[in-house]
Amino acid sequence: MASLYINSWWRSTGFGEKLRFARDRLMENFLWTVGFGYEPKFSSYRRMATKINAFITTIDDVYDVYGTLDELQLFTDAIER
Repeated sequence: MASLYINSWWRSTGFGEKLRFARDRLMENFLWTVGFGYEPKFSSYRRMATKINAFITTIDDVYDVYGTLDELQLFTDAIER
């Protein structure tokens, strides 16, 4: 059930359409969090950790695939603020 919630959340962000170069690793991120907190009482942890991991993966893809060195310096400065 949580994976359906996460999938719905990811679609609502629109990152899949806006950032086509980014890897779609949502289920991998979710399964990774299940490995750390598999008990039912950790459901909110799994949701939040999956969201954070999805953002980290997307930012990593921006650095790896999309940006030029100058653009990435500006992007890094914006994130640090």
